[in-house]
Amino acid sequence: MNIKYRLMVQADCLHVTRLLQANAQSQQGGLLGEYPLSKVSAMFTNSASTMIAHNENIFLGVVFSFDSQSASLPPIVHFIIEQYRAIIENNWFYGPVCIDKNYRGKNILKGLYNSICACHTGKPIAFINADNTRSLAAHLKIGMNNVAEFEFQNTSYILVKGN
Repeated sequence: MNIKYRLMVQADCLHVTRLLQANAQSQQGGLLGEYPLSKVSAMFTNSASTMIAHNENIFLGVVFSFDSQSASLPPIVHFIIEQYRAIIENNWFYGPVCIDKNYRGKNILKGLYNSICACHTGKPIAFINADNTRSLAAHLKIGMNNVAEFEFQNTSYILVKGN
């Protein structure tokens, strides 16, 4: 399989919506919330950069990144910024990230991670639901480290930071 990585463009929003929504909470996926087209379009527009993994016309994965000063950050990120200011300073938010379930375990996450990190200075910061042990293990494998644990709206999360 010839996996390529590139920056997302507006025309990709429908494909990315399908990928994200297939892994949303309502689908018993590991992503926080739901992902209608309007939300994905807004996320893309407000992101610092968004990277796509693809093979021909098949969308295999996506990762978003956001500046910590972005006006469009969700409440959980504002909470993280308030509680962990020293960790966030001079760094950027990584995620959400999603790999098509049929292509997990093929180093796509590592490729997305390296590609999105190349677009930024500072370190990537992400939060992962503590129950999502698969995602946590995958992020530790690519070099991210646990830096804090916290609760938000009765859910436990782990804050991770890249090297």
